[in-house]
Amino acid sequence: MRSVYKLAALLPASLMLLAGCAKIDEDIQFVRLEETTYSFQYKDNEPQTVAIEASGQWQAEASVSWIEIVEQTADGVVINVQDNIDGTEIRKGELTITCGQANETVYVYQLANTSSDWTYYYPREFDQGAVISPNGRYIVGRIPDMLEDESWYSTVVFIDTETGEWREVSDVLHAQFLLQVPYIVTDQGQAFFLDGHMGGCFMIDLEGNIAKPQVPDEYPNGGYVQCVSADGRLWGGWMQTNPNEGPIYHPALWTDGVPELLPIPELNYRNKPYLAGVMVRGMSHDGSVLYGSTWDNTDRGMIYWKKDASGKYQVDYCCRDRIEEVEKEHNGIIAKTTQVDGMTVSAQLTNISPNGKYIAGTYREETDNGWITYPAFLNTETKQVFKFKDHDGSARTATDDGIGFVTNGYLPTNGSVVDIENGVILGTVQDWVMENYGIRVGAGYITNVCPDGTLRAQSIETDASGQRTVNWVLAHAPAAN
Repeated sequence: MRSVYKLAALLPASLMLLAGCAKIDEDIQFVRLEETTYSFQYKDNEPQTVAIEASGQWQAEASVSWIEIVEQTADGVVINVQDNIDGTEIRKGELTITCGQANETVYVYQLANTSSDWTYYYPREFDQGAVISPNGRYIVGRIPDMLEDESWYSTVVFIDTETGEWREVSDVLHAQFLLQVPYIVTDQGQAFFLDGHMGGCFMIDLEGNIAKPQVPDEYPNGGYVQCVSADGRLWGGWMQTNPNEGPIYHPALWTDGVPELLPIPELNYRNKPYLAGVMVRGMSHDGSVLYGSTWDNTDRGMIYWKKDASGKYQVDYCCRDRIEEVEKEHNGIIAKTTQVDGMTVSAQLTNISPNGKYIAGTYREETDNGWITYPAFLNTETKQVFKFKDHDGSARTATDDGIGFVTNGYLPTNGSVVDIENGVILGTVQDWVMENYGIRVGAGYITNVCPDGTLRAQSIETDASGQRTVNWVLAHAPAAN
């Protein structure tokens, strides 16, 4: 079980331990770890065992003095941490496991003294990122690994934030089901992953059962579930037809597993016939407001659906301030094109506040020489758009009371917090979290805000292997057993 513990005592550490495993092959040196990330509260922790498999004798060495190597066991090494009583920031250290020329790194995180009411999850082992449920009950991701025959499989993991337990629900062979990017998870324990083999997505539940969303026969390429309501009854996304049958993306809403098509604007973002179609990306907690986009070339025109008094969904573009036919010359040829100024969105799935009042996106001004972009928010009650022209980046999500979260830069590693309707930038994510949660978090821009205050953030991490997207989640500390 992978957990963040609130437990007991500290023992003296040795700086380095030697341990033996049965030697498998003199020509092959390896170190395999069951886990690569361990998290601790700021005090009262219980020792945790790092499970190790190696081709021969291995060594374990801590990079900092506050990580304590307690003892060796037959299966690994036991570590603990010194209390971080005076610490005002999360601290990070490493444990290096070496066997000959092979080595692996264990990342150890410990919360700051001021963060006892919150738990900081940083699941680096989720290779395709992590997603959280609407009310923050579950965090879900996959961990890939290789079998002895060199075939790959993925372990699907649900982190229960109420208990801190990491629950491995299924080991899925890639040859059978290629579960790739996790899209969303319900508070009832159903997670949706991209199907890398056949298209569409898979649903996998807490018991490890796998199923495909129901779609009519005319959509043979499957259904893509991107968002869910808090009660788990509504799923939003799209269904896909064959590419040679006209527009292939059709916005859909599943109610208790049964799909229906949602209405779309008569013409696409540029007032032309659709080429590819329309997708749903996110929804409010009660499913009364959804958003998505056209998906024609570079359009990405942002659309939203909102229930009227009769319960029917009405659809409109979030914002189109200008639609203009212009003539442009290219290689001596003059041709007409349509320029649009308005809100756009790409593949972000959580750009809506829990009650649907605010939708976050990117405002794009198109010119003869390209375009200019900056963060923007739509108030779905007043239909007013709030633009942050002096900020570089895009808007990613919002709270119901008008706090917005934006990225810094095109390939962001950090973000800022804004007061949407007053147009004020409140500061960095780290400073805002410190002020409101009493905890110093790592870099990232916030992508989810749950009603109870649970946060999910995303960042780009760079190491020796290159760049990768990682997520961290700040959730209420698990209840004491």
